[in-house]
Amino acid sequence: MPLRMYNSAHWILCHFDIKEMCLNIYNSYTKIVKKPVVFEAVRPFSVMIPYLLFHTGFFEGKNISEHEVLKLLVVKMVPKLPQQKNDGDCGIYVIKYAEYFINEMLKEMPKIFNIAQVRKHLATQLYVYATKKQVENYNTDNDWVPKDV
Repeated sequence: MPLRMYNSAHWILCHFDIKEMCLNIYNSYTKIVKKPVVFEAVRPFSVMIPYLLFHTGFFEGKNISEHEVLKLLVVKMVPKLPQQKNDGDCGIYVIKYAEYFINEMLKEMPKIFNIAQVRKHLATQLYVYATKKQVENYNTDNDWVPKDV
């Protein structure tokens, strides 16, 4: 999940690993946004996710004590990620981290992103998607988007 840091305009990517019962944090600005600030921002998720799983019956039949189930999730910073060079590119990095994660290609992620090229590529993808949607006249059930747009 993309997560906006509550005390800044910085975005990080937070991945809940249900097998490991931990939160993996993808932070593109470790030089400025340090671990303690990130840990404080994700703490509510570290507390609430085990409770949500417990109260929805996720742990039923798994022979795990309630005390063990309701422990805080471990928070891990994903190391050696490409890092942004200014304070305005974190959203692009979150998108790229998510893209590599979803496609199971984290190990192939480049050490540096060409941000200008990434922005153009994302704009092109959005344009192609919107054009295809118009040409094929299909609806994505977004009631909040006017149909004539």
